[in-house]
Amino acid sequence: MPQGTRPAGKPDRRDKPSRPKLAPRPEILHIENLAVGGAGVARLADRTVVFVPGTAPGERVEAEVDRNTRPARGRLLRVIEASPDRVEPACLHADACGGCDFMHLSQHAQEAAHAEIVRSAVAHATGETPPAIQVHGAPEPLGYRTRARLYVRGERGRVRIGYRAPGSHALVATPACIVLASSIAGALDEIPTVLAGSSGDGDVQIARGAGGRLVVDVTWRGEIAPAAWASIDRRVAEGAWAGARVRMEGAKTPAVFGDPRPMLEGADGAPLVIAAGSFAQSSDRGAILLARRVAELARAEVDAPRDGANEKANGHVLELFAGSGTLSILLARGAASFVAVESDEGAARSARENLAARDLPGKVVVSDADAYPIPPRVEVVVLDPPRAGAEGATAAIAASRVHRIVYVACDPATLARDLGVLVRAGFELTHLETVELFPQTSHVETVARLVRRRGAR
Repeated sequence: MPQGTRPAGKPDRRDKPSRPKLAPRPEILHIENLAVGGAGVARLADRTVVFVPGTAPGERVEAEVDRNTRPARGRLLRVIEASPDRVEPACLHADACGGCDFMHLSQHAQEAAHAEIVRSAVAHATGETPPAIQVHGAPEPLGYRTRARLYVRGERGRVRIGYRAPGSHALVATPACIVLASSIAGALDEIPTVLAGSSGDGDVQIARGAGGRLVVDVTWRGEIAPAAWASIDRRVAEGAWAGARVRMEGAKTPAVFGDPRPMLEGADGAPLVIAAGSFAQSSDRGAILLARRVAELARAEVDAPRDGANEKANGHVLELFAGSGTLSILLARGAASFVAVESDEGAARSARENLAARDLPGKVVVSDADAYPIPPRVEVVVLDPPRAGAEGATAAIAASRVHRIVYVACDPATLARDLGVLVRAGFELTHLETVELFPQTSHVETVARLVRRRGAR
């Protein structure tokens, strides 16, 4: 058939008139609640749902509403009636920067919003009323981040650093960031100086490494100036930085200077090494709080005392999506046997190193945790998957003889989806807890504990 023709009588999508775009217009809205992602939820007179970032439940606001998106999006113009939970953001860049989207809410309101988002998602997915949510507040609401990811851009010899604007790739340059710990905050001044003359853009992860010194992990798209390479090398050689790793777009292997691995205090008080570029919680204190609570929930009796007779009460433990072993070091200590599964080779190496440094038994397997078969003798599964959740692992657990599950999640929606599968497979949700690891933001960490009902398998 010649190009551009079609059989007679067959409709052409191009014949269908397109729906005209509606210009955004101001609307007076009542904010009902907060959605996953942090935006306020309102409804127009025709029941159209509108998401309005930067608002609080109960507020009346004026917003410019764009009906061309699904759901409709609103841009806050002014607050007509403010919520008592609204506070003045502590950061001057809060409105422009996409990092701290809850900074206009009090700490109590942030915690309540996180808990309600999790409760609502889980109730909807499981069809059951979840247990009362226990909230673990943030140890430090500001200055808590000992690890962070920054956005860097070099143009005409000048390098700027900051974060991406909300819903955009645009750079919001920030000379200071009040959620960064003082030990890494100086990187905002130092990295543009080091990379001066470079062109392109990149993502830079910063953290504390050996001796509490800065480690930097750069992924760069473009050209790095020759002087920048020399500056990185000099900082590591002189001991100002513990290490750095630079990955150029298209290069097979990264350039490594010193030891670029982050180091943090483990939940047992001993140093813990994290693979360069791999995931770790945003703060040392938050990571310790989470790891200790996960270990408690993994025990046969959550409130049982920690004594010698109880050390082996966990039985045979399998940890999926183990990363560098931040949870493993406590889980292995209380298990009859312990296996950790992690797909990233570098992270798995770090997990082995962390277990060996403590003389803890256990095996670390490099494999896809979401497709890993559950061995018949496993009694406890602990999993901490990425934002996409663990559909494969959840199905495998549901079909296994596992008795207890501790599920750690950073996304309420995928957590709820996976919990729904487990509850329908015969597990009971006994604990649901939120951990404030990301204060000032809409992100929340959740820990769920499930046990198999009697007679379910």
